[in-house]
Amino acid sequence: MTKVLIVKMTSMGDVLHALPALEDLAEHVPELSVDWMVEESFSDIPSWHPLVDRVIPVATRRWRRWSRANYGDFRAFLKSLRKVPYDYIIDAQGLMKSAAFARLARLVPGGQRIGYSGDSIKESPAAWLYSNKVAVSRDEHAVERLRLLICGAFDAQTPEIRRSYSIKTSFDTKEGAQNRLIAKKSVFLFHGTTWATKHLPETLWYRIAERVLNNGYTPVLTWGNDIEHQRAQRIAEHVEGAVVLPKSSLTQLAAILCDASGAIAVDTGLGHLAAALDVPCVSIYGATDPALTGTYGRFQMQLQAEIVCAPCLSKTCSELGDGVTEPPCYATFAVESIWQSLVHQISARERAIGV
Repeated sequence: MTKVLIVKMTSMGDVLHALPALEDLAEHVPELSVDWMVEESFSDIPSWHPLVDRVIPVATRRWRRWSRANYGDFRAFLKSLRKVPYDYIIDAQGLMKSAAFARLARLVPGGQRIGYSGDSIKESPAAWLYSNKVAVSRDEHAVERLRLLICGAFDAQTPEIRRSYSIKTSFDTKEGAQNRLIAKKSVFLFHGTTWATKHLPETLWYRIAERVLNNGYTPVLTWGNDIEHQRAQRIAEHVEGAVVLPKSSLTQLAAILCDASGAIAVDTGLGHLAAALDVPCVSIYGATDPALTGTYGRFQMQLQAEIVCAPCLSKTCSELGDGVTEPPCYATFAVESIWQSLVHQISARERAIGV
């Protein structure tokens, strides 16, 4: 049995992007056993894939704060990690942090630590910690970069495009069946994200939710923190008939989302979750560039702001001020265009499954 450790720690979208590469790994490594090191908040995700045997959670943010409990947690993590020696340790993140954590794991004699070459990643010194460095163009989409990393490490041919994440069957469960009444004829609105420059104006969400409802679908709102919860409640108060889900684990949310009619998202991890589950989704990009890290899969549409400064790739908007309170790139989006784009993707899935 060949033991492989994948190190892909954050963020939600990045972890999801690594899943298609597991199929390439299985093609090139016979009798494979995969462990995965990941931040504890995303530890559900690798567990959904049938090739992953063990998920090893890390808590880097929590461990930065010194306490006896955190020190004990780290020692327990290290003891568990080092129980198993690996034939291959693959740093799929390409950061100094991930490379350092990859070094904590044990190799069998003659084993390899694999990662991107220094000119393939932002934090090039990370490559010093790998024994096998793979050059991959930074112009490729993140999913294909990860697949090329795997293929390059095992001297395999460049793969054809693969759209499968191989996780949907994980949610054909009783829990998923019980939630189908929530998801039936629904469109999820993924409004929460990190950078201020990736947020749609709240008033635009009101109009999107109204459009969804007026076309016979239930707008469903998710949230992950207090600010997102308050925004979701305001949207639901403005659009009678919208549903705010209770706070859910990623597995609970994925089980419900599987049966949704579609989704509309900003640049957020939940948009990538929709893509991984083959849920039709329209993702809206202003400050960021979907060509490299956009949603990737079947029935996906990425809408990019049509303004000269987009994508600026900045967490702050230089256009704010003098009465401008919201990034102007999002003013270029019309609700009708967003809705029709989603209708097109929903129809494409219906044709694909023969509905």
